Amino acid sequence: MSGPDANVRIALFGESDNGKSHYGAQLLERIEAEKCEIKLRVAAADVSAFDEVRWRLGAGLLAEHTPSGVYQDVVLPVVDAGGRAMDLTWPDYAGEQVRQLIDSRAMKREWLDRTQAAHGWVLIVRPKLAEADDDIFSKPLAHVVRTPDGEATKPRRSIQARLVELLQILLHARGLHERGPVPPLVVLLSCWDELKLPEGTKPNDLLNEQLPLLASFVRSNWGARASVLGLSALGGELDMKQANESFIDRGPENSGFVVEADGRSNPDLTVPIVRLADMSGN
Repeated sequence: MSGPDANVRIALFGESDNGKSHYGAQLLERIEAEKCEIKLRVAAADVSAFDEVRWRLGAGLLAEHTPSGVYQDVVLPVVDAGGRAMDLTWPDYAGEQVRQLIDSRAMKREWLDRTQAAHGWVLIVRPKLAEADDDIFSKPLAHVVRTPDGEATKPRRSIQARLVELLQILLHARGLHERGPVPPLVVLLSCWDELKLPEGTKPNDLLNEQLPLLASFVRSNWGARASVLGLSALGGELDMKQANESFIDRGPENSGFVVEADGRSNPDLTVPIVRLADMSGN
């Protein structure tokens, strides 16, 4: 859809400690400071979901994790450089809810509604957490550790196996609603700065190397309707207690970057959102 009443809904998925809240808060900082392609059409009605995160970032501190029971939407009425008006719905929730969804294979009504109604999906993955990941897909079953009484322990699933399972659940939920094309997908490889990669590294190459199972599943199910990008929402590491003075001096609105498909760094954190809107036809 397009025009002044367009409504691009983004369903954002990612487990704990992947940087969802920091990214949402930094998006808002960029948009309000008009330092990105997207601009506000009118003032957003309620952005209180990001108040605490933005306050801590302004003080040069890392924010706390979103409380486990929280799931709320921030609606941003925006327009892009081409004049395309959108009401960007950005969800904020605790990553534990995604873990529970995967473990229980049961989707609450609010999750089902958002999954089915979304024009695009964002999957946030922190590659650092997947390093040296070992599970039944990377290790023969004969190597599964056994307890002293001879009873085998339950094999664990790697992060990428869990993410593939999550995407399978989402695809099933989408199929309950409609049989058309699945919504476009952006895989965001978060905390890019902590990986210390050579300049020009392409996000898709990193996904293929470190998370080959996930990369293969995305290629098979999305093809050209998927985009892999890198993300450093903060541009560097912050601490929970020790303020980062250089971050304060630079300002949150001037910190962070996206790594585009060709490996180029772009300070516009709204690139993944515009990419999703383009792929969705909105």
